[in-house]
Amino acid sequence: MKLFNTLLLREWLQYRRSWIGLTLGPVLVLLALVPISQVEGLNVLSPEPVALVSMALTLGLVLALVLATCGYMLMSLARRDSQDRSIEFWASLPGSHGASVAAPLLAHGLLVPIVAIVVAVAGGLLVGAAMSVRELGFASLQQMQWAAVFEAAIWLVIRLGVGLALAVLWFSPIALALMAASAWVKRWGAPLLVIAVSAFLKIYKGEPAAVFVSETLRAQMAGVGRSVIFAGQSLVFQTNDESHFSLDRFYEMLYGFPGGAREDLISAIQLAMQPRFFVGLAVAGLCFWLLVLQRRRNL
Repeated sequence: MKLFNTLLLREWLQYRRSWIGLTLGPVLVLLALVPISQVEGLNVLSPEPVALVSMALTLGLVLALVLATCGYMLMSLARRDSQDRSIEFWASLPGSHGASVAAPLLAHGLLVPIVAIVVAVAGGLLVGAAMSVRELGFASLQQMQWAAVFEAAIWLVIRLGVGLALAVLWFSPIALALMAASAWVKRWGAPLLVIAVSAFLKIYKGEPAAVFVSETLRAQMAGVGRSVIFAGQSLVFQTNDESHFSLDRFYEMLYGFPGGAREDLISAIQLAMQPRFFVGLAVAGLCFWLLVLQRRRNL
């Protein structure tokens, strides 16, 4: 366990500037843009909609940057230690190759995105408060329903954090298969695997094997989407019958969001309690073993 923590610390020391920049950078930029920004389409004298629009923008921007960067980093992790020959140093430590592979996977694939969610929501609340002051003046800070906003923000973090963990597990067989291909066939491994699977589905379209592969991939991606996308009540800005923003419906949504998030989270967890999900984890375990095996061969 001590070695595994050391491996996680290594990821932090090596990539901390990038992680901090990706999570805090957009928040600081949006805060700097507040004086020249304006929320359009919300002609209401209430600070909560302005604050939540700003928080949603911040969250979306941070997550887009972090997930794209972490995905790119994961695709190159399979060959990282071999390219710079640091594998010889890490192999000399009293630990396993499995831990050396699992630590960066855990850091880039799960820990960093979850921390990014927390930072983005907290930073989004700051941006939202600043935008409320910009639009409605300092009195908006007293008018804000802070208890409801904070409760919604906390449940948003919980829902997205657990949902992201489920999405990672759903996507793990696909991601680890691409990583294993990259480890064994070098930089062309992942593209060749994608081309091979696409060609197989195209050539044998309608055949049982192709149908099985296509449905399996579709089910895995559906699981990813259902894990992170709310199927029930969410932070949606509803309109009335005249297509105008409805403040009453907004407050109904705001106060009902925690309960809706709990129910939606339970539904996402229940979706994962099926054989297909665990078969996918078994495939992911096989691909992880291939990564470990290739690491041993590189010594």
